[in-house]
Amino acid sequence: MKKSFLWLWDNPCQAIYTMMALLIFAGGINVYSASYITARDMFGNPMHFLLRYFIFALIGLFGMWLVRRIGYKILLNKSWTLISCVIIVGMLFLVDVIGVATKGASRWLYLGPISIQPSEFAKLSVIMLCARTLGTMMRKGKRVSLFHKGDDLIPIGMTILYALLVYKQPDLGTAAIICGLMLGMYIIAGIPLGEVFVVGCGAVAGAVGLAIAAPYRLERLKVWADPWLDEAGTGYQMVQSLLAIGSGGLTGTHWGHGASKFFYLPEAHTDFAFAVFCQENGLLGATYVMVLFAIMGCAFCKIATRTRDHQGFLLASGVTFLIIGQAVANMAMVCGILPVIGVPLVFISYGGSSMVLSMAAIGLLLSVYDREVQQAELEAVPPEERRDDLRVVRNGRWSQ
Repeated sequence: MKKSFLWLWDNPCQAIYTMMALLIFAGGINVYSASYITARDMFGNPMHFLLRYFIFALIGLFGMWLVRRIGYKILLNKSWTLISCVIIVGMLFLVDVIGVATKGASRWLYLGPISIQPSEFAKLSVIMLCARTLGTMMRKGKRVSLFHKGDDLIPIGMTILYALLVYKQPDLGTAAIICGLMLGMYIIAGIPLGEVFVVGCGAVAGAVGLAIAAPYRLERLKVWADPWLDEAGTGYQMVQSLLAIGSGGLTGTHWGHGASKFFYLPEAHTDFAFAVFCQENGLLGATYVMVLFAIMGCAFCKIATRTRDHQGFLLASGVTFLIIGQAVANMAMVCGILPVIGVPLVFISYGGSSMVLSMAAIGLLLSVYDREVQQAELEAVPPEERRDDLRVVRNGRWSQ
């Protein structure tokens, strides 16, 4: 854990902090550029979304510090896990009862000026549930399976409950991500390949069935195949996204000079913020963002692969799926490679719940690194030199 990382940093944590700082800097510039017209017209303050972006970033930094200090071993405790599941299920039910509908979907709870998207909390909860349950089974040498009865069904049951509540909002894309995170965790835990094939086929068939069951989802699939079939209607958003990306060229139109944010591209500062970034910064800017996420992903993987604790390994892997996987999905969606699924690009898009939960998830991953370093330091002390009062590692933190 002490060796240099990519020849530039002493350890993966330094690389993660550097990438976060660069992404937040680029995201702040992009959010302001993409939103100041909308913010001026809606709130009379062109900096409305930018100020909230940095407020959420500060809250996220505090959450990351707090989670890292507490340690993942304490947060994966059975009591904490149960309490968090009850709270998240309650919030998802409240969304259906008192949630405010926006553009045909009710996905947010409003607490005064603050809006919370409970489905973001559900994603992290699934990762923690799987890490706790499957990690314990792996440590005990039990065989992990999707079809056995026992403790390994707890994450499956909660995932299905989360997904159904999110699907009812309706939000099929986020429900699919929640199920995908669980399946990815089980694959990492070592379920048989036959089960992966069966469940994968079932998931694809179910997703297709749900997509064609609702007319608006079927239209999205048609638009995904050819946005110009209805470029003034259902294909408008994707066409405008592709035009914004294409007009950026190699170096872009330069900051603030992109035309797509002038009410041409819907969701210009949220789900499709990457299109505005590409238009104003060109291929070079897009490559910059992708390289930052790639380096961050390498640092995540470095921590995961060096972790000997099963729960820590699964938790670090799940956080990698959550942050890097969603980043890839958003960029692919904006470029038309994937259908529109409503996934923000963390740090680059405006989205308070997404940013805070992503940074809290990074705090969990950093606590995995901390515990591994602490254990390595303890093991480096020769047995004959250890004293009775030597500090030991308990629950991921030093204690006397």
